[in-house]
Amino acid sequence: MKIQRLKRKNSRNLILDMTPLIDVVFLLLIFFMVATTFQDVDSSVNIELPKSSSEHKITIKTLEVKINKDLEIYLIVKDLNGKNEMMKVEQGNLKEKLGQKLELTKDKNVIVSADKSVNYQSLIEVLDIAKEAGAGSLDLNTKSLN
Repeated sequence: MKIQRLKRKNSRNLILDMTPLIDVVFLLLIFFMVATTFQDVDSSVNIELPKSSSEHKITIKTLEVKINKDLEIYLIVKDLNGKNEMMKVEQGNLKEKLGQKLELTKDKNVIVSADKSVNYQSLIEVLDIAKEAGAGSLDLNTKSLN
């Protein structure tokens, strides 16, 4: 008995369209790239720190120096727990107080907010004191025009 092969009616080659498949692969790639969480480099290295009596704890999140229109200076300390501490400081004591607080910060950033009526010389003096106290960077706080 002879086995007959089935033949196609049209003898053209079958071409598979790859465009939808590539689209799906790229969508999956984008999905997994967006959904992936990345580990912090510091958290991937497991180390146990040695103990020391002079442990340096970072407890302050931001430091802000405010100057009102009467040239009164206030030091505002925002710690990592969300508590705010505001203290009135004389210009002569600002360097000492700010230096003590800057030792407890990580980035040594100081935000300076001054009333618009404060003269330029007074603002520059406070900025100089903050730099001398050890501020790494100084930011001037402004209000939006909106």
